[in-house]
Amino acid sequence: MSENGERIVVESDLNIQGRLGATTLTLENGKARRTQQTPTGEEFIAEYEISELSKPRLEDLVDSTALIAEYQGHSVELIRATNRKNLPLANAEKYLKALVAGKPAPELDLAERVCPKCGRPLPQYNNVCEACVNRGKTLLRLFGYTKNYRGRLLWGTLLSFAGTLLELIPPFLIMNILDNALEKKDSKLFWMLILAFFVTRVALLGVQIARGRNVGYLGAKIAVEIRNSLFEKLQSLSLNFYDKRNVGSLMSRMTNDTGALYDVLVDGIPVLLNQLLLIITIPIAMMSINWKIGLYALAPVPLVIFAVHIFRKKMNRVWSRYWHQWSRTGSTLNGILQGTRVVKAFFGEDREVKRFNRRITDLADSGYVAETSWATFFPFVMFAMFLGLITVWGMGGKEVLKGALSTGALVALITQVQRLNDPLSNLQRIIDWSTRALTAAERVFEIMDTPVDIKDTEDTVGMPAMKGAVTLKDVHFGYDKLRTILHGVDLEVKAGEMIGIVGHSGSGKTTLINMILRFYDPTQGHVIIDGVDITKIKLEDFRRQVGVVLQESYLFPGSVGHNISYGKPGATEKEIMEAAKAANAHDFICKFPDGYDTYVGERGQRLSGGERQRISIARAILHNPKILILDEATASVDTETERMIQEAIENLVDGRTVFAIAHRLSTLRNADRLVVMDEGRVAEVGTHDELLAKEDGIYRKLVNMQSEISKMKANMLGAEEPEPEEAKA
Repeated sequence: MSENGERIVVESDLNIQGRLGATTLTLENGKARRTQQTPTGEEFIAEYEISELSKPRLEDLVDSTALIAEYQGHSVELIRATNRKNLPLANAEKYLKALVAGKPAPELDLAERVCPKCGRPLPQYNNVCEACVNRGKTLLRLFGYTKNYRGRLLWGTLLSFAGTLLELIPPFLIMNILDNALEKKDSKLFWMLILAFFVTRVALLGVQIARGRNVGYLGAKIAVEIRNSLFEKLQSLSLNFYDKRNVGSLMSRMTNDTGALYDVLVDGIPVLLNQLLLIITIPIAMMSINWKIGLYALAPVPLVIFAVHIFRKKMNRVWSRYWHQWSRTGSTLNGILQGTRVVKAFFGEDREVKRFNRRITDLADSGYVAETSWATFFPFVMFAMFLGLITVWGMGGKEVLKGALSTGALVALITQVQRLNDPLSNLQRIIDWSTRALTAAERVFEIMDTPVDIKDTEDTVGMPAMKGAVTLKDVHFGYDKLRTILHGVDLEVKAGEMIGIVGHSGSGKTTLINMILRFYDPTQGHVIIDGVDITKIKLEDFRRQVGVVLQESYLFPGSVGHNISYGKPGATEKEIMEAAKAANAHDFICKFPDGYDTYVGERGQRLSGGERQRISIARAILHNPKILILDEATASVDTETERMIQEAIENLVDGRTVFAIAHRLSTLRNADRLVVMDEGRVAEVGTHDELLAKEDGIYRKLVNMQSEISKMKANMLGAEEPEPEEAKA
């Protein structure tokens, strides 16, 4: 999509028949003109006066999105594109809406998020291209976590060098035993060399133990730092990030991927360093014995290293697929376990077993591809190294027969070649599973590199004592760039005022609340608290003075007291009990065998819905916010429980600015004002009586609808009353 003054050009990848093809929508001089490319040139399709268009909107089609508008009483398609290319359509929708409403053209997101190197689309949350990511930089980034342990790292490096040197000594000792001690029948020299052999092996044992203990310490500490960094990052990200991520995938990053990093830190890097040192030093040792034979023996090594490089690129793709399958498997398992009640209620066990079986089968297939690739490649490496060994035997044996080379030197050369086989073969395996780990590291760093959109900035101001006045000015918002939920919301609320928010399902009530809670920032417009833009208020001060009671009250695994005090860590038992009393929760808590120490279970499942809700209210009371959000706080409970919750809410709302969403409109009678939402806009504002007086008002229709539903329920209950016993007789 491009912009040039008053001219907007939108390019898509689907033609009017819905097939792949270049299509263009041009908005210029008050007209919308659609054309498409054909083999013979540009073909005109249609043209509309923008002033005659209305209700521009995006509609989802099969694997595509279309920009639709009303024109002369019927819907017309202005342009369509595949889901991969639908961002320009979202920009065109915003632009058209502004023109139709007579407002200034909005800022458009014209930049296409593609990798500048390969042209592939970038991930939604960061600018890291998985296809072009640099493994070397990833490894260096992992080493960045060792900065607090440089002494240990240096000690480990010295131990690796010492171990490498000790491993080079035995072949030279063998050569001297054969050529000097045994050949010259020197008993004293023989036993001195045997003792040196033993001492070298004991020293190597000590170095290996010290190196292993040092590596274990480093790996554990660094893995903790990585996990802490990842968890801190996850906590700093806004709900916008979590909306399009599933819990199973994030759990996989935290457990499996960071576990793979631990493996590479503990086993991979130290062993890799040791094997690389051997690959460098063993050829030097061979050349020092006989440079000519050494050169011939080392001829296959460059070919092996080149083959490893090519093989590694292939394995990068293989292990990327494998970890993706791991995430999908974890997501599926998480969803099934969380929805166990629904699964059992609808007899879905067999279906879920089959679905999970498909996931683990895909995972096993990915692992099989990786293992078979390795199993095919490794024998070729070993054969190439065998060629080096047979070369030493042939050339070295020939030199021994001519008397130009000693038997001890030949045995030393053979020993060194065989020792070279070990690091080269180990190097293949290390590269194999270090590729897994580096792929996992990239998945972890993908999260770490996600920009934080809800955060403090340089011009953030502290606000330790809010009054609670809230103003929304021309607020627009959509959970993604393609869908706008709120359209120009304007609302002014005084400090201490109680506002009821009502409307049909999907009208934007909860989204409006999310703006006030700053779970998201508006895409356009401002939310203002006490005269200060909400984005300029220090987050810590803001969160401390805003409380929320949700319809689905979440309780953490732990005690009742722990859940109540969550909003005020360090609260005394007296404060917890007073908050519980104000929430009408103290009495039922005392009936539990363990009182406030009662374990609530996973998500509070050991408590009833009403009990969970009152504990949630007690938590909000103890938090003592200046702005309080009540989102369907009395939904899905019986009448008696609703009465007790209402009494608890009355204790909670006093002296606070309150925004309350309620399904039962009768619960909002005491609100100072009611805000009626409709299709993402504020349709009506007024008291209960004022809105009820509007004959064609939305609020009155909602009240009448609920009255009819209540009557129907009453009639149904009356019809289902059981017959008296005498009638049955």
